[in-house]
Amino acid sequence: MASIPNPPKRLVSLRRRFMWLLAGVVGLFVAGMTLSVIFSLRANQAAEERLLQVEAKQMQASVIWRWTYYQKVIENLAHDPQLVDLLRVAAVEDLQEWAEARQRLLPSVLGLALASPQGEVYGDVNLLRVGPLCQRDLLRLKPDSLNQVLVHRDVPGLEHADVVADVRGPGGELVGKVFASVRLEQMQHILDDANRPGHNIRLLDSEGKVVASSGNLQGEAHEVRVAFPSMGWSLVVQSPVERFSHSGVMQILAGILTLVGVLTLLVVIVMKLRRPVMQDVNAARDALSCLTRDESAPAIVTRYVEFAPVVEDINNIALHLHEQRTRLEHLSLTDPLTGLPNRRAFETRFPQMLGMAERGHPVALVLLDVDHFKAINDRFGHGVGDQALLGLAQALKDLTRRADLAARLAGDEFVVLLTELDTAGVAAWYQRLADRFRIELEALGLNVQTGLSAGQTWLGSAAHDSMSSALARADHVLYQAKAQGRSQLVQDNAPIAGRAE
Repeated sequence: MASIPNPPKRLVSLRRRFMWLLAGVVGLFVAGMTLSVIFSLRANQAAEERLLQVEAKQMQASVIWRWTYYQKVIENLAHDPQLVDLLRVAAVEDLQEWAEARQRLLPSVLGLALASPQGEVYGDVNLLRVGPLCQRDLLRLKPDSLNQVLVHRDVPGLEHADVVADVRGPGGELVGKVFASVRLEQMQHILDDANRPGHNIRLLDSEGKVVASSGNLQGEAHEVRVAFPSMGWSLVVQSPVERFSHSGVMQILAGILTLVGVLTLLVVIVMKLRRPVMQDVNAARDALSCLTRDESAPAIVTRYVEFAPVVEDINNIALHLHEQRTRLEHLSLTDPLTGLPNRRAFETRFPQMLGMAERGHPVALVLLDVDHFKAINDRFGHGVGDQALLGLAQALKDLTRRADLAARLAGDEFVVLLTELDTAGVAAWYQRLADRFRIELEALGLNVQTGLSAGQTWLGSAAHDSMSSALARADHVLYQAKAQGRSQLVQDNAPIAGRAE
């Protein structure tokens, strides 16, 4: 039996709770936006550093590739087989002519010349474009440092870096050197082509002086450095530090607009719902007075001052009707003698079983009664007849599954709905029921000569089947069973609609 729940010790104001809700929403949004901005800044910084690393590596590869190209060109010239003989026997004019001819083939090379093993240039240094610093470095250059990149800036507009390759004879002896000076504007082109807007790139030599640069950056910046070990140079790539990127600003703006929208929605909803909620509660109190007809209501507990009087009335009404409704519902669907479902319960369940049959599941309807039941009542009394009905009810309870239904229609007439059985299965079930019925009669000490007559039909075996038509078919074959001697099952052989036999 349900009981009235105890009211809470302290009632809470709905208005105050709403204000706390608004404060909590604001706090959550502010905290979420703050964390989102922090994470966004860190993510942007990490992404920018990764991007700078990639940009620096790509530019490093481009510089190395371009410089390696010039080194290969000069080395190929130094490996010319005719050049060894030329350096040994040719006149200085021939050596100069050779250098001038090769220089015309390399427009990006500022100067090109042949030199002795000691570094003395063959020919007119002015025509060959070999400056004083280049001559000095050639004389000072040691054989084990030919790959050192030397940068000269003595003439504005003609900044260049030197490349030197040894010319050796068949026995490996040093015969001379091939000298070339490469314009630094080649490196400038690489930086200009690869630089991104807003970034600053500097290519530095071994002394830290600028070889080439692109872009101009002021203020705080992200910086990445990469080295060229074989050249002694280094590359510096910088990008500006953006505290609030465009995406970050848009993210903050979206958060603010969302917060304003949610708060506005909460206020509008609460203001619009307050009056309807009170009206609904009052209407519920009136509606609960009609629970005696069919429905029940669970006990309601409130924490709000505004709902307390209405909830008390609802709980009192529900408590008064709960037990009465439960008792009536049980009585309306149960046979008081046997405890089996009654005819009303059968009528309620029948549409569901008919729907299963129409979807292709076999559902058998078996109508049965106790043979010579009137004679038993007349000879032994109604008490013995009731005992016989109880024995049959117990047998039906033992032999029906959860998906099946056994009900008492009236008197000694019972109906059973069996699912997922074929004709042979129904016959076997009937035989087990008849045997169990006799066992129940013996257990009750009833020495009566009786049995069970039954007629069976299939739901859905007729077009637009219904409960009345199905019961009529089963009743027809039941009378056939009685006419053929009783204590037997007669089955309707009509095919099931939509199914093959």
